Formats: sequence, structure tokens, C-alpha cells
Amino acid sequence: MINPYGEVDGLRLVDGTVAQFPPHLSQALSAAVKPGDAVRIIGRPLSRDSVKADAIVNTTSGQTVYDQPPAPDAGRPLPPHLRAQALRPQRVEGLVDAVLTGPRGEANGVILTDGSIVRFPPESLRLSVMPGASFAADGLGTRNALGTSLEAVSMGTSLSALQPLYDRAP
Repeated sequence: MINPYGEVDGLRLVDGTVAQFPPHLSQALSAAVKPGDAVRIIGRPLSRDSVKADAIVNTTSGQTVYDQPPAPDAGRPLPPHLRAQALRPQRVEGLVDAVLTGPRGEANGVILTDGSIVRFPPESLRLSVMPGASFAADGLGTRNALGTSLEAVSMGTSLSALQPLYDRAP
């Protein structure tokens, strides 16, 4: 799974469980685990279908990625307003495959059946999202070899029925 910046920040397991970890580990995890690899997650539950991963083990190769702070020599990350310059307009439409949730079970994103990931603030949700439901979104994000991910600025049941989430869209 990728975030709107194109960084790997989670894995969706075969049983539907989402293992979350910090995006600064994106490169290490991408090197250790490829789609379809068997993994073992060491962590703690965040919600019914989500786990905070403390370590991810590729059970075939034995490679392990541990959740740890960025290395001191990693350099300073770009501030959010500069980082956002890399985001591009994205539109997605399809059926909901899974609903992503926060620590209190609040919906804060969806995964569509084509693998696209849409994130949104829980308080902005004005429609019912459940697996199998029609869903569309317009927003800012990334499309790369790992998939499409965006932060929604408008959502609806189809691209022709999008409703803005904010008073002023970018």
C-alpha cells in the first residue's frame, strides 16, 4: 500500500488485515518484501482489521524490517508545503474492496477493487462506504509502479456525482 506521496506505508495481507508502518521505512520494506511474498507481522492491533507493525519478516528470505526512527544521517525531510508540490491531480472510480479505519474504527480511506487507495479525513465522509459500494474521488496524489493513491478533495458514488469535501478546493 502506498500513501498519496507514493511511499509504501502498509501491507494488505491475504486475510484483509492492513499492517501499517511509517513511510520513512518505504525503501527498506520495498527492498525486503515484494507483492506476493509470505510475511510475518510482529506488532499490536490498532483496530479490528489493522495492525501497527513493529517488525515485518519476509519468511522466505529471512529479511526483517524493524520500525525504528530515521537514521541521524538521513537528512531532514522536506516541510509539508514543499512536499505537496510533488502531488498531481488524480481521479479514481470503482467499487470499494476494503474500508481503511483509524484507531477508533472511523473510516479514513478506501481501497478500490483495482487497488487504488483513497484517503480522506474521517469527519469529511458524507456517504456510506462499505465493500461493494460504488465510489469515486478526485484529489491530489501519486500514480506509480506500485499503484495509485490520493488524498480526496471531492468524493461521490461516481465521477459525475462528486461532492467537494472542503469550501475551497485546490
